[in-house]
Amino acid sequence: MNLIPDASKNTGSYFCTWDSQCDEMHTRNPRDEGLSSRDAMNWEFLFGERGVLNSFDGVRGDLIAVLDDGWDVPYGAVDTRLFGLLEADGERFPSLKDLSPAKRLEALSEKVLSLGYRGLGLWVPTQTPSLVDGREISLTPKEEREYWEERARWCGEAGIVYIKADWGAHQGDADYCEMMTECFRKYSPGTLIEHGLVRRPLFESEKDGPAVPGHVTEYLKRVLPACDYLRTYDVVHELKYASTVDRAAVCLDAAKDIKGPCAVLNIEDTALIGAALGCANGVMRHDLEKRRKYLPLSPRLVSESVCALRWQRIAPPFAANEGELHISEERLKDVWRCPERSDDLWPKVKPGDYFVTAPAAVSRNMPLPEVEASGEKPYVLCSVHPDSGALCVAVTPRTFASGFYRTPPAVIRVKGGNAQAPVGLFGRFESLSVGFEESVEGRRVFAQNMLCDEAVEVTELVSLRGNTLTVPGGLMTDTGAPEDAENGIPAVILRIE
Repeated sequence: MNLIPDASKNTGSYFCTWDSQCDEMHTRNPRDEGLSSRDAMNWEFLFGERGVLNSFDGVRGDLIAVLDDGWDVPYGAVDTRLFGLLEADGERFPSLKDLSPAKRLEALSEKVLSLGYRGLGLWVPTQTPSLVDGREISLTPKEEREYWEERARWCGEAGIVYIKADWGAHQGDADYCEMMTECFRKYSPGTLIEHGLVRRPLFESEKDGPAVPGHVTEYLKRVLPACDYLRTYDVVHELKYASTVDRAAVCLDAAKDIKGPCAVLNIEDTALIGAALGCANGVMRHDLEKRRKYLPLSPRLVSESVCALRWQRIAPPFAANEGELHISEERLKDVWRCPERSDDLWPKVKPGDYFVTAPAAVSRNMPLPEVEASGEKPYVLCSVHPDSGALCVAVTPRTFASGFYRTPPAVIRVKGGNAQAPVGLFGRFESLSVGFEESVEGRRVFAQNMLCDEAVEVTELVSLRGNTLTVPGGLMTDTGAPEDAENGIPAVILRIE
């Protein structure tokens, strides 16, 4: 019995090259002076013998391959006025330099498809270039629209499936975001459009607090209906769980009163949060991180992203305004004790304590979980999928001044399960109980590690009483993970028969 379908779904999840570009430039020995992470981007970096897109075997069909910052500007470009060309640079992609802009994109798209990915996505800034051939220019609003209409035509001809709109002169400008989306929907209707929520990555004092400025909420209420995906945006790695939980809650709360079409959230690289809250993943981790030197953290494990992608074949991401939303009033505080660090690391901060607060729990289409702990609690996120009825729970690690990514032990209870649908569990806990609408007593339970292709019976290892299934925490690590799997955060699917 395999509880995970072979066929992938169009989830909007992607692999983004940016962090791998950073790894490449920070790992070169000696490092090339005067070059930025965008200067790693070229044909060899993507498709060469050690190219980053040669990874993700088994889940490439679940991912779009997004080329990030640098693909359409010359090497050494630092002046932000140059960005927004959408023409694959001839030096970086020499075999394409004699082709038209649309044909260059088409060739890249065909290469990505040949590797088994879902399609090609492109990073673009929310601006047009204002420095062309050394001359500063200024476009009228009409000319700006015409510019994006032309680029949208190129993307339509080339079969570009995703646009990741990021920073730029009009970052946070809802009017401009709406205009860009209109151009693509008219001239490249098969292209999915992502805009972003830009917020401060961390706080230094209590007065910064968790409050959401009114202009941020208004921006979200306008942009969420005007794109296919809304990215919760860059976070500091050391505080990634708290930051992403907080931003996801902010975006979901802004979406709840939107009527009609609404974006799906993309929670970037925190895979288990995406799985538990019905959000797309912007995968940035990569196996090449094993050699990285530029961050004082262990490499992020690709297996965690693989688990989330495989779960989303059962429960794909759904619109941010779909179903009921519950956000805990209790907030938890994560603290990063930042040491002295290199000036070329983002964000540039001096040594000291930084913090982020976030709701203790968020749920979609089910009640908030009950969480009991003798000390600190973990963040607990959960949802019931509106179509498949699959229930998912994620228990995320915390960051404390004393160390990164510790999951406080907790007893967790959730309600709202459908006994005919799978249950997905991510993370560590003492025990986790799922309440169903009908009795499950006397039935059989099968479990499958999300990295595996075969379920095993675990009826005698769990408790079935009345309408409640209780799972001991040990089951998460005991269930059939491959011996060589780097499964840092355990992930298991359960099925009641």
